[in-house]
Amino acid sequence: MQSIRPVLKSDLFAVYQLEQAIFGEHSYPDFFFRQGFDCWPEQFLVAVDEDNLLQGYLLSAQSSDPTCMWILSVAVSEDARGKGLGKRLMQQCLAELPVSVERVCLTVDPSNPAHGLYQHLGFVDSAFEADYFGAGADRVVMTYRRP
Repeated sequence: MQSIRPVLKSDLFAVYQLEQAIFGEHSYPDFFFRQGFDCWPEQFLVAVDEDNLLQGYLLSAQSSDPTCMWILSVAVSEDARGKGLGKRLMQQCLAELPVSVERVCLTVDPSNPAHGLYQHLGFVDSAFEADYFGAGADRVVMTYRRP
């Protein structure tokens, strides 16, 4: 059984390795996760197994608009997929939103199965942007409004 907890400094290299494995050329650089740890520690969650091995993570950040939060990245290891871990990470993030946050935004590749998960959790497609991350890297912008 996985547990979800705030990221520790000692988790950062494993987070970066998972990011590389999942997102390849579109992954964040290693130093970004250190900066995320310094800037948004309360919005940086990790999922670990019973041996404390990283199974997934979620990093979100407050927008310059205090009513908006962005989910910057969610990743679940290949061997942990299909077990509800991505859903649990998202649910914990949404349950722990700062009081000022009224909406949460994220982007997703239109062909990514996570698109359906996000819809199930209450996110709606709010925009489509071709070449969001460069040529051929289209993204759907999704928005969740706090009830």
